[in-house]
Amino acid sequence: MKKLSFLIILLILISAVSIEAASPKGGLGDVAVSPDGKTLVVGGDNRVLYVMEEATMTVQKRIWLKTNIYEMEFNKDGSVLVVEDTSGILYFINTQNWEVLNQVRNAGSMSAAPAIDLVAGFRPSYKKSIIKFFSMTDGSQKGQIEFPGKVISIGLNAKGTKLVVLAKGPTGKEEKKRTPKDLKGMDKAIFKQKNDGRVSIFAEFELPSGKKIQEKIIFYTDSRPSMIVRDEATYLIAYSNVNAKITNDQITLFKAKSSYNYGVGISPDRTSYLVGGLRDGTTVSITNDTMITYKVGRLPGWPEYFKGFGFAKDGTGYGVTTSYRVVKISKTGQVESAVPVY
Repeated sequence: MKKLSFLIILLILISAVSIEAASPKGGLGDVAVSPDGKTLVVGGDNRVLYVMEEATMTVQKRIWLKTNIYEMEFNKDGSVLVVEDTSGILYFINTQNWEVLNQVRNAGSMSAAPAIDLVAGFRPSYKKSIIKFFSMTDGSQKGQIEFPGKVISIGLNAKGTKLVVLAKGPTGKEEKKRTPKDLKGMDKAIFKQKNDGRVSIFAEFELPSGKKIQEKIIFYTDSRPSMIVRDEATYLIAYSNVNAKITNDQITLFKAKSSYNYGVGISPDRTSYLVGGLRDGTTVSITNDTMITYKVGRLPGWPEYFKGFGFAKDGTGYGVTTSYRVVKISKTGQVESAVPVY
């Protein structure tokens, strides 16, 4: 009986660990664009970094990284590529010889501010989550914030002067209401968000001091939204495509024009973002408040999904898919090319 109890506890612990790890993306996971726009680096579940020449969209070099590639970002001068894997390890890679300079554990769900050489990542825990800050050039730790609860997502603003934290809220204090059958579309989504009995903790911190600016309970919840932090608002972009814009005095829910957000990419200056689903996606300009949809040509076989995006300085976007394709998306939201990577 004691052995059985031990096995049950062990299985629970293993399940808890696997939940915290990021799931493989089923193809290419992300794409990073060098600051000069001449180089693309893509990578994913086959654990290879592909270095591509942007002008010809051809692979110039292949680097075996040994681990699933989840997110990537170049530092300010392009000398280092920061790669996050599915286990929450950050790899700092010298782009001259493609050797790993440094690696740090317990720093998943990264948010980067290349303009000031800063990247943040965290280790979630129900009792205390530790958010750490590192130099994007050498991986040295610059500080940390301990948050008394389970952090879900974090985001840095472009200047690296503000950190926003979304954490799991208290349970059992909100009344759950049945969704009326006559509600449809966004009205239904809004009602469910406001009446599902769940809440989140939304907190802002000043950097580099770590001083808390504010903390409040909000009705919006999601398992792992991408976060866009701007001076006037924070945007939470969810897989379900029920997204939130949070300001000091209100929360506005909205959808992109495409389907579910299987992939999300945020421009380093936080002025725009790309989302994508089953062959389709939306280019969103935050500053101009516009959305433009796009669709990539269909391939034979299993359906193709977008899984990650990167931006060049001029606003050109690049998406990667489960079919190991890189898709170039113009500033005006048009698909310019789609090339296989192998």
